[in-house]
Amino acid sequence: MARIEEISVKNYRVLQNITLKDIKPFSVFLGPNGSGKTTFFDVIGFLSDCLTTNVRKALEKRGRFQEVISRDCLGQEIEIIIKYKEDKKSPKITYIVAIALQNGAPIISR
Repeated sequence: MARIEEISVKNYRVLQNITLKDIKPFSVFLGPNGSGKTTFFDVIGFLSDCLTTNVRKALEKRGRFQEVISRDCLGQEIEIIIKYKEDKKSPKITYIVAIALQNGAPIISR
């Protein structure tokens, strides 16, 4: 069974620079209001939307690039890195996506 082992997020709403490692199949996320719990799960939904439609539509669903990128981070990229294994014996696979704004339109910069 595929399993996400690590996820890093930069400049996605309140998640300016986080890395979660050794993610277990059953995890509990606790924290005060506004700490990023819902945003963390939206990152997963965002990636799903990017893969099933496209990046522009996924951003529009969330209010466009300017609403998704962290405050004071315009001019920078949104970056999401996921490390996962297809099964216990498989090598670790790394998926990286970085999204920037160019001429007012979102682009995949990496």
